[in-house]
Amino acid sequence: MKTEGSATSYLSAAELSVLALEGGSVPNGLKVKGSKTALLGVLMKRFKVEGLAWRLIDVDGLDGTERSIEIARELPSSDVVMLGGVSCAGFNLVDPLKLVEELGRPVLVVVEDPPNNEAVKAALLKHFPDWRERWRVFEELSLRAPVVKVEPREGSCVYLEAVGLPVEEAKRVVRELTRWGRTPEPLRAARQLVKGVTRSLLKVVRSHRGI
Repeated sequence: MKTEGSATSYLSAAELSVLALEGGSVPNGLKVKGSKTALLGVLMKRFKVEGLAWRLIDVDGLDGTERSIEIARELPSSDVVMLGGVSCAGFNLVDPLKLVEELGRPVLVVVEDPPNNEAVKAALLKHFPDWRERWRVFEELSLRAPVVKVEPREGSCVYLEAVGLPVEEAKRVVRELTRWGRTPEPLRAARQLVKGVTRSLLKVVRSHRGI
């Protein structure tokens, strides 16, 4: 199991094989019950993309974790998994603790703004009858992985929750994988690529709907 005490401690971050997962978006005009968007996995090592895999996920659904596991198992094995947040495709969720349990790899959640779990809970209460199931993911993560601030470059910061890797080691990985701006390169690549995948999907949807 590639968790705490693993070989990640002895490798430069660039030598690690990192799987970054990012979800696409859906314009409000197309966000209806049953809408889907893309969840993309980008496997990167030495700042080069070594693999891509994607799945469709339900907007505001509950299949994000399952689809993430499928993506991870389709691609060659990684050393670390990175998420650009727990929620994707609206309030679909990727459960970091479940990923660690199923894949046996550390999971790093890296976001640009400080997490506000109280606002998340209020939104879930307002919009989702199954809010308890969704809230559980945020609550359990906060108990297992307190948010820490990381400065990948001078004058910039991100917020990190690390599961399965010591905090200082996780901070080092984030810093070493950030070359431009404040987003680690695997997540930056996944974010850009999923935009392209989503645009292509939207063209198909619009052509079928005559939009």
